[in-house]
Amino acid sequence: MPGKFRMVRQEFLIDGVWDGRSHDAVLRQFRAGIGAGCSTAAESAFAALGATGPVLTGVIVDQVKAIRDTVEVDSGTWTVTLDLAGKEVEFLNTATGEVRILPVKPEGGEQSAGSFTLELMGIPSVETPRGRVTIDSVMALLYLQQAYAGLRAFGGANAQDLAVTIEVVFGLLDEKAAKLKAQAAAAGRRATRAASELRKANEQRLSYGLPTAADLDTQAAAAAKTADTAAAEGQRLRGELEQHRGVLTGRVQEAGRAQTGMVEAAAACDRTQQALGPLYEKRGLARQTLQRAQERLRPITHCPECEQKLQGRNGPGPVCPLCGQPDAGRDARMARLAKELEAAEKAAAATDESLKAGSVAVERAVAARRQAEEEARRAAGRAEAYRVAEIAPRETALAQAGAAEREARARWAAARERRKELARIQELEREAGQAKEEAQQAQDAWAAAEGDAQERRAKMAADLSLLFAEKLMAMAPDKVRSASLDPKTFNPRVNGRPLRRLARSAGLISIANTALHLTLLEAAATMPDVLLPAFQWVDAPLDGIGGGPQGERLVAAALQVLADTTRPGAQVILSTPQDLVAVPGTVTTDLDSDNRFIPHARPETDAAGGLDHVPAQSSARDETDSLVD
Repeated sequence: MPGKFRMVRQEFLIDGVWDGRSHDAVLRQFRAGIGAGCSTAAESAFAALGATGPVLTGVIVDQVKAIRDTVEVDSGTWTVTLDLAGKEVEFLNTATGEVRILPVKPEGGEQSAGSFTLELMGIPSVETPRGRVTIDSVMALLYLQQAYAGLRAFGGANAQDLAVTIEVVFGLLDEKAAKLKAQAAAAGRRATRAASELRKANEQRLSYGLPTAADLDTQAAAAAKTADTAAAEGQRLRGELEQHRGVLTGRVQEAGRAQTGMVEAAAACDRTQQALGPLYEKRGLARQTLQRAQERLRPITHCPECEQKLQGRNGPGPVCPLCGQPDAGRDARMARLAKELEAAEKAAAATDESLKAGSVAVERAVAARRQAEEEARRAAGRAEAYRVAEIAPRETALAQAGAAEREARARWAAARERRKELARIQELEREAGQAKEEAQQAQDAWAAAEGDAQERRAKMAADLSLLFAEKLMAMAPDKVRSASLDPKTFNPRVNGRPLRRLARSAGLISIANTALHLTLLEAAATMPDVLLPAFQWVDAPLDGIGGGPQGERLVAAALQVLADTTRPGAQVILSTPQDLVAVPGTVTTDLDSDNRFIPHARPETDAAGGLDHVPAQSSARDETDSLVD
């Protein structure tokens, strides 16, 4: 059975004052045209219940701080208050005092305000891979928006969520069929995956020649033998290399010692060559001393003044041969000079001998250096020759043996893997066959369950189509030849066409959408399997019908059908400028651009509000309501 849901009152908080309108009637009409704010009120009413689809503009954004709905449900009377700034909804049970504060858009996985509203309505918040039941998708079934009345069915609701919502509220969501469908899909994927794996395994086996198990065993044995042989050869070469590397180490050390000796010989040669410098200097000084001694003993043959050759005037005797004066110390001076000359000659000879000895030492040091260089070169050559002759070939052979072993091991592993693949292919063939059989069984089970579900869907669609056709033909008998609801989407079809292909200028889309929502209202009130509340908010659905006698006739017929559909236990909130047929339980309130739906809203030209603005009490605003008994 559908849950009870009636909207008793709607209020708005402006400048700290709550005021609004009463909705407590079987048929509540707000007789108003453009500018009265009825569409804004309808959007805000569902926004207060947690819906995210309504777009709030105008006075709601500029002046209203909070919106409050008073609703009656099976669990009692609740006031539902939306804080526009905080985006939170407070639910208060007026009888028990129970309070729930829930976000409109939860971020941490907590319950949303919309899902709690569905709980109060008695509609489960079902979530499936195809879509989910939300307050917005339910709102599309309970609210005929003026903006969509002449365009398409169910307004701008999400198609996936709307489909799941229709299945839930009309009792068409077969969990067993859905589970079997999911199982069939999973079994089909498993079968496809098993067949794909089997095909890939066969293609891979075909790529290397379809060997048999015996062929693969033979290949594995040959590869293992080759790998063992290569491993033994590698072990032998590693032993030889260890021995020869020891010899090479000795030769490298010998070459190092020879290099050290060469360096020391070069240093000694440098020191010896550096020692020749002082010897050359001493020899030069000795030769200068000898030259001066020789010059002093050499007879003077020219005058130091005029440089003329002296005549042989100097005879014997102790006179100066230059000036002819007596020279008593000439003999002693000559003897001294002779001694100095002899000493200079000896010193020059000594320096020549020292320099000769130094030159001999240098020659010996150079020879020693050259010998050390040659010895170092020979030692390095012996080490390199030994490495080339003994080490390098064995290292190359060892690398080749390792490569051969790795290649043989790889062939052995490949043969083993291919041997396993043969067994895997047999297992895959068995699994593919089993998966195919399971997929077929799951498909058959789902087909059977789907058949039952489709039968229930077809029956529900037929029952609703009958109600829809009765109402639509009563509204426009001269325009409608046939009318039904699509069993898949429950969208209307009029004269064999969907709504999108109907002529909009004739107003038939608006009439069809009105008949559709009245069909939902009657189904909710009369069909026990329908979970949809017997509630409809219809916002100016007949604006697109047009004027003139024909338009007036269509409007009158539509309003007559609406009046005939209302019944106790249901509720319709209607905004339209036309007069209603008098039926029991109807309350009509006249509104216009001056007396708007929100009674204490400030004029748009006075957005800030003046100090002289005193909001009237809500009781005074309902004095113009007229109750038709």
